[in-house]
Amino acid sequence: MHPSLSLCDYFLWGYVKNKVFVPPQPVSLPDLKNKITAAIETITLDLLSRVWQELDYRLDVCRVTKGAHIEYL
Repeated sequence: MHPSLSLCDYFLWGYVKNKVFVPPQPVSLPDLKNKITAAIETITLDLLSRVWQELDYRLDVCRVTKGAHIEYL
């Protein structure tokens, strides 16, 4: 398995999902949109910096292994 370089996809969806789908659950489309917006607004610069550092690490692993198969990072 190649290290995933799509951290933003996985990170962002997981982060938002964990913020949105907690009680009380959204009961309408406008409620869902509001909860998603509120979740995204909680993402800090520090959190984005840590995501960037993880991506940089994964890119280094890809470079060092020349894209070879690796297990989990």
